[in-house]
Amino acid sequence: MPDTKRGREQKGRKKREQRREYEIERELEAQERERDFEELYEEQEIEL
Repeated sequence: MPDTKRGREQKGRKKREQRREYEIERELEAQERERDFEELYEEQEIEL
């Protein structure tokens, strides 16, 4: 089957969509890790 402009455009659109989902998921995981880190140190009293 020959390569078509429409097919290339759809493939590119799908890849951009997947990349956007990946970046959003990565950012949410980073925020969750940061929140967990903050909660860990809120519970402990640090004495110097």
